[in-house]
Amino acid sequence: MRCRSQRGFTLLEIMIVVVLMGLMAAAVIPSFNTSTPKQQLEKKAKEFMATTELVLNETILSGQFLGIVIDPDGYHYVIYHENKWQPLTNDRILTERKLDNDMSLSVVVDGLPLKQSDEEHSDDIFDNEDDGLGLDEPLQSEKKLPTPQIMLFPSGELSPFELTFSMKDQQGDEQDVLVVGDALGRLTLGRPDEQS
Repeated sequence: MRCRSQRGFTLLEIMIVVVLMGLMAAAVIPSFNTSTPKQQLEKKAKEFMATTELVLNETILSGQFLGIVIDPDGYHYVIYHENKWQPLTNDRILTERKLDNDMSLSVVVDGLPLKQSDEEHSDDIFDNEDDGLGLDEPLQSEKKLPTPQIMLFPSGELSPFELTFSMKDQQGDEQDVLVVGDALGRLTLGRPDEQS
């Protein structure tokens, strides 16, 4: 009588098959962004706060004046150098930050709402035409580098501000997250008196 040896799968072979199936499933299933608009806004606000605290520490260490230019679709950091505001270059952490297409920013400094677009459309008598003397070139470059709304001082202080990150949710309701900075250089998510 012949003896048949039955051969099954070893535990190692089963584990390899399970791992391969898991890898294939992970490659096939698309990753979905399940975060709510409020969570997305909070993430952007916390990113702004962390970067600004880093820049504020840099102003204390370097003794230089820095600022933040807020646009409706993003923000960037500038430094006061050679009697003018210049963007921070050669620093990938402090490069210009653009928000997602459905997000926007608005800023209130010392209780006054500010909009960069108002400054860009000012009625300046020198903005009309080039008179051949090259006077329009400096004006154009100044418009590209606007004065920051939020100032960061070497003492660790900053211009008091309220920065609102906004976007509409799927129902069309406006969602927003507020970042508040006080004169002592403290940043909070929301107003300090509203936090528990």
